[in-house]
Amino acid sequence: MDRGRIGILARSCALARDVGEQLPKFGLGVSRLVSAPGPGVTHLDALKMFQSHWGTDGVVLLGAIDDVEEPACTEWLGRHMDKPVIGFIDDADPSRAQTERLRACGVHMSRDAAGIAALTASLVELPWLPFD
Repeated sequence: MDRGRIGILARSCALARDVGEQLPKFGLGVSRLVSAPGPGVTHLDALKMFQSHWGTDGVVLLGAIDDVEEPACTEWLGRHMDKPVIGFIDDADPSRAQTERLRACGVHMSRDAAGIAALTASLVELPWLPFD
């Protein structure tokens, strides 16, 4: 994965790798990659970290948020996240219904995995020069 300014929060390492490979086609790269939930790391912890990280301009959320955590995450996203968040939940995922609730709190949901990087590029302003 190329280094850059997009944070990835993923349940699936394979999907995170695929998105990480898509981003450079749009002049973007990865600032940090977090797998959640993980030992001592919740989705909310990771979202807060990306919000405060100076080197992250947008966040890609791959996969559903745990049902127990979802209310706190959607409330926090709607009130505090000022960076664009791009989400993707596979149609086969039993938590697919979460898509509308994430949209309601401002997450831009991609309809397909292949379009995540293009959607991200359309939402993130590039505040640095290409040679930075």
